[in-house]
Amino acid sequence: MRGLCPFGVAVLVVLVSGSSAAGQPGATEDKAVPDARVADAGSKAAAGTQIEFGAAYEHLSNGHRPWRSAIFELRTGGTSGRIHVAVEEMTRFSLLDHNVILGIERRVASRWTLAGEAQSSPSHHLSALWGAGGRIEFIAGDGWNLHANLLHRQYSSASVDLAAMGVERYIARYRAAYTLYRARLHGGETSTSHRVQGDLYYGLLSSSAGVSVSAGQEVENVGLVGVLRTDVRAAAVVGRHWIHPKWFVTYEAVIHEQGDFYTRRRTSVGLGHRF
Repeated sequence: MRGLCPFGVAVLVVLVSGSSAAGQPGATEDKAVPDARVADAGSKAAAGTQIEFGAAYEHLSNGHRPWRSAIFELRTGGTSGRIHVAVEEMTRFSLLDHNVILGIERRVASRWTLAGEAQSSPSHHLSALWGAGGRIEFIAGDGWNLHANLLHRQYSSASVDLAAMGVERYIARYRAAYTLYRARLHGGETSTSHRVQGDLYYGLLSSSAGVSVSAGQEVENVGLVGVLRTDVRAAAVVGRHWIHPKWFVTYEAVIHEQGDFYTRRRTSVGLGHRF
């Protein structure tokens, strides 16, 4: 993607330029943002119970029918730990799938957070029959955070393992991040991809807006062809905006090029309420 290299350089400049700033405490979403006002706003926004409903529409090239999806999610907890449950319905290549997702996150020490998630699809036409993964996060200090993920997905005809490692840097109201992905199709090929992202936090309850670009290869279920390794390039704009102390909206716009199979143009919106 033409904009990948300039954007990646810009992210690295942001990462490096703030590394010598004095008095910048590290944190996660709850307390990692060096700006104390943003950290406090993030903690307030994340605490308690939230529900969110979202819907997405994806236009595909090469004559493929559009994809549609809807999701309902419940999140509850505080700064020490959270639980989330989601139910999703999606239609891809005219096939209807349902997914159930359960996740838990726990801060086990002042600098360490562990998380796990499980997913199951009773229909599993294109979705994974089941999936399970874990995540570990470490607050390194001075606005730097590190994380690592492991994920396994079991499809009807194949299984995939995915590993990811990333680093992020918070500077005042800004965040820059890089993630390396490595996937392996059991009995088949491996793939590597990269993603860089930049975010801005604003408002009384830590609203955010961000952009990301990614490129490389991934192992994905591309329809009747099955689970394959394909080249990918993507760009996205994402955000969350608090319209009221108890209400927020989320949005996402994505262009995703899946090798020679198709290009997806995704638009999604969501409405959430905090109790």
